[in-house]
Amino acid sequence: MAEGLSVAEVSSRSDLAEFVELPYRLFASEPDWVPPLRSDVRWVLDPAKNPFWRHARRTLFLARRGGRVVGRVAAIADDAHNRVHGDRTAFFGFFECEDDPGAAKALFHAAEGAAGRLLPGCDRLRGPVNPSMNDEVGFLLAGESEPGPPVLMMPWNPAYYLDLVASAGFEKEKDLVALLAPIDDRSFARLGRITDAVRRRNPELTFRTIRMDRFPAELAKVKEVYNAAWERNWGFVPMTSEEIDAMAKKLKDLLYPPIVWFVESGERPVAFMLGMPDFNQVLIRMGGRLFPFGWLKFLLGRKKVDRVRLMAFGVLPEYRRKGLDAVCYFEGYKAAMAAGFRTVEFSWILEDNLDLLKPIEVFEGRLYRRYRLVARTVPSAS
Repeated sequence: MAEGLSVAEVSSRSDLAEFVELPYRLFASEPDWVPPLRSDVRWVLDPAKNPFWRHARRTLFLARRGGRVVGRVAAIADDAHNRVHGDRTAFFGFFECEDDPGAAKALFHAAEGAAGRLLPGCDRLRGPVNPSMNDEVGFLLAGESEPGPPVLMMPWNPAYYLDLVASAGFEKEKDLVALLAPIDDRSFARLGRITDAVRRRNPELTFRTIRMDRFPAELAKVKEVYNAAWERNWGFVPMTSEEIDAMAKKLKDLLYPPIVWFVESGERPVAFMLGMPDFNQVLIRMGGRLFPFGWLKFLLGRKKVDRVRLMAFGVLPEYRRKGLDAVCYFEGYKAAMAAGFRTVEFSWILEDNLDLLKPIEVFEGRLYRRYRLVARTVPSAS
């Protein structure tokens, strides 16, 4: 171990507190960093609360230099991922570090060792995922992305992180992209014609917004669509019913119903679109705390949000390429424009998912941010 540098497993409440607190110290003066609520971070990491950990395990590490915490990382083994994809991949996540290549290498070495214990036979380490592909994913590629704070539930990191992972032997595994589009009526005429044609060709389908007064029943419909819609996506791992319940509980009070859409054939859901106001525009001013005054800042600031994140559009395989996305986008756009939203981010999308990327051109969407998953081979224990 380099002089003055040590890496140790998180083993106490005080260690965990330092693990959670590190980015708040590292990035306090960074204008584009959005401090997550500390309570949310602790919940995500808690095996007793977050249902993800019912099929996954993690080990957390802290790097200290001269007794001061300079980095952190989590080693994660997800049984659901390896069952679905038939491989022996472990993950790293929650990586934060000073611009200290020695500390980064030591953290990744520790994560690799833990991965072998959490997942015997592990042959690949991939990340970052915080803690899964259904959460925050990837390193922001600053050189290929426009500056500015991330939208809700998207990551941010300093540019030097890519140098740290490269020096530790990681290489590109897959890029994810985000597209930004204006919310205005420039594309409405063309999109309106497409929408009318889709409705005429599919008279048996109905398009509607979410009914908040029937939220449990609506959530059941989301579950019907979600896992079937994304089952063939690279890296996708189905969410359990409990994970979807937990996500819904977190997002319910943040939903804006006019940009959440269902497509149904009779009573059967066949597609689902989730748009969310970008509440990161409020969280960035809250310092990661709801109390004593964070909740007031949130209530006062939420009406000033002018950006939307289109988080998900899922459609059952037999209903793909019918233009259902165009109808939902069109109706959601109209509602968002009427409410005063000015831009929409479509994220995240696999860089080679042309079925999604091409239609966004109708909205004058442009690729403006890129995120990278990296990986390295884990040497055989033999």
